[in-house]
Order: sequence, then C-alpha cells, then structure tokens
Amino acid sequence: MSQVVLIVILCTVLAVRADFPDDPKPCKYGDSKCIVKLINELISEKATRGAPDFNLMKLDPLPVPTTNVKQGEDSPVNIDLTFKDNKVHGISTMKIRKVKFRQGYDTKARNTIKCGSYIMVGPYIIKGKVLILPINGDGLSNLTLVNCDIALSFTGKPFEKNGETHMEIANLRLTTKPERLYYHFSNLYNGDKALGDNMNAFLNDNWEAIFLEVRQSMELAFAEIFRTIITSVFSKNPYAKFFEE
Repeated sequence: MSQVVLIVILCTVLAVRADFPDDPKPCKYGDSKCIVKLINELISEKATRGAPDFNLMKLDPLPVPTTNVKQGEDSPVNIDLTFKDNKVHGISTMKIRKVKFRQGYDTKARNTIKCGSYIMVGPYIIKGKVLILPINGDGLSNLTLVNCDIALSFTGKPFEKNGETHMEIANLRLTTKPERLYYHFSNLYNGDKALGDNMNAFLNDNWEAIFLEVRQSMELAFAEIFRTIITSVFSKNPYAKFFEE
C-alpha cells in the first residue's frame, strides 16, 4: 500500500539546490548518508505543507482521487473494490532507513522506509467474495497499516525539455510489509449492522491472509499514485539542479 512511497519524492525535494538562503545544503551524488539525514530532518515539514516551488503537493494527508483493487475469480479474495476521493494519513511518520542511489541520468534508486501508521479513509464500493463469504457495500472505509516496512525502487531515464535535461521515472516498484492491518467498512450489506459487524470482525481476524491475496493489486495502485507525484517534481527542475556539483 500505501502503501505513500514518498522517499524518492523527498530525496529529490530535500536534496535540491534552491535559491532561497535557508534551504538546506544539497547532497552530493550518491551520498546516501546525507540524503537520509536531510529527509528525516525535513520530512514532516515538507509532507504536511507541500512545496510549490518544487511542484510538490501537500502529502499528509494525501488526496487519492480513485484507486481500484480487483482480484480475479481464481483468487480466494475475489473482489472488485474501488476507493474514491480518499485521503492517506501518516506519510509524515515515515523514516528513511536506507537509500541506494546511483549517479547519472540512468539513475537507479532503492529505498527502505519505516512508517509508524499509514491510514486511508474515505468512500468505497465493494462487491465479490472474501475467502468463503460474499461481500457487498458502499459507504466509508478505513484501512490502517501499523508499523509498515516499505521498499521503493525506480529507474530514471533522461529527456530534453526547454533545452535542459530532465529525468523521467520508470519501473517504479513498491512493496509493503505491515506488522498489522485493520479494516473497517461501514454500510455493508445495505446497512445491516449485524452482518456488517460480523464481516468487519472476520476481515480483521483474517487480515494477514486477505492482505497477502490483495497485496499485489494494492501495491500497483499506490505505486502509480507516487509515480505521478515523483514525476511532477522531476519534470519542473533539470536533473543537474538536484545535487551539489
């Protein structure tokens, strides 16, 4: 999920050589310790306020217009789940553990993140079957990942814009490993409280088995969200401005 993820965005933003005097000193190419230090010092400020100068939106909470998780009939969790106009909270709790960053326009980055909580709330629509039970409903949902380990990697490819070289993000992959995941869906089964309470209890009792089934679909959906954010940052500034000479 979100499982936001953010690492590369902030690696980029916080290492930029900006024009205002109070901006932190940029890092040198490949200086992983410097990048980790800068991100962990400033992540909460940038995540909760955004940075228009870098084309970076406010990330905590992060608006998620539409996300779809769909599993086929061959899966024990055969669902069609759509989240619309949700918000993700908790990106500001992320801490960078490790960054690997290869210098150059053909950049390869690999990042390890720890997130205390990652919460997505908002409207949902679901139909299908979870393990042995049918499920349907539309209302408000809350998905909370606790103590989540996130791995985020991508490659970069150069492209020309206004006579300068920028970097395009490709092959972005995101994996998550939560210590615990909590589900809550309101208004299941047309508002039947007894059935809804039983299903929410069933989902939480079997959270790990369900997560393993939908994990890939959820990670793909969230990876696309963050690919868009990272691309918007890189598209505004030439690659050479992001690091110290």
